Amino acid sequence: MRKSLLTLVVIIAFILPWAWVLLVRPTVVVPEWCDVPYRIDNEGKPTGTLDATVRTRFKADGSGASTLIGTVTLPDRQYRLNRVSVSSWHRQGDFMLVNTRKVQAMADDTVPEPLAAQILFTSARESHSDYYQMYQLPNGDQIINYSGMPRLYCHT
Repeated sequence: MRKSLLTLVVIIAFILPWAWVLLVRPTVVVPEWCDVPYRIDNEGKPTGTLDATVRTRFKADGSGASTLIGTVTLPDRQYRLNRVSVSSWHRQGDFMLVNTRKVQAMADDTVPEPLAAQILFTSARESHSDYYQMYQLPNGDQIINYSGMPRLYCHT
């Protein structure tokens, strides 16, 4: 009896946390808007700073659009960054897969393409896919985590 009780306790100790995680998973598909200011200091080549804001809209039909506006500052020059991207997204449990389909530099964007390929993060590159981990806060807001980048705080 004691051995079977101990076995039951061990099984519950392993199963209960997983059951709890599955029961409290986010029910909201994704936040419709995420507006994130950020700064990246690149100490490699080219040395410089990227100060920008990305504003993303995730539509219920699985499509999305982002604007990336800011500046790229190198030791000898400053560039204006203004890009629009079109993407598709799909929620997979606590993760979201985003496929960037098209990126368009706007008329006032002065960042040369070779430099953009070196400094812009992957979600601002055409034909690229990224996975994001999502966590819903008790107030309904969400945190979206991307490897190598700061967390994105999305108010719903």
